[in-house]
Amino acid sequence: MFTVEEITLLRAFDTSTRRTAVLSLMNEMGMMEDMELISQCLSMVKKLESITDTEFYAVDFTVYDEDEEDEHE
Repeated sequence: MFTVEEITLLRAFDTSTRRTAVLSLMNEMGMMEDMELISQCLSMVKKLESITDTEFYAVDFTVYDEDEEDEHE
């Protein structure tokens, strides 16, 4: 559903609900200058809008936490 890169980027936003994630992405895009980042965010907004809340809640946004902890050791 989401790539590793998309999940990593989404974790920088409020993912408490699917709707909140969409609004958070859209709000921050207004302040972005990097066109590639804006494009990635737009793609994620489209994906988020195309899935159900149930599918969204099944996404594990913590799946890469252990990898990040290992990098900091």
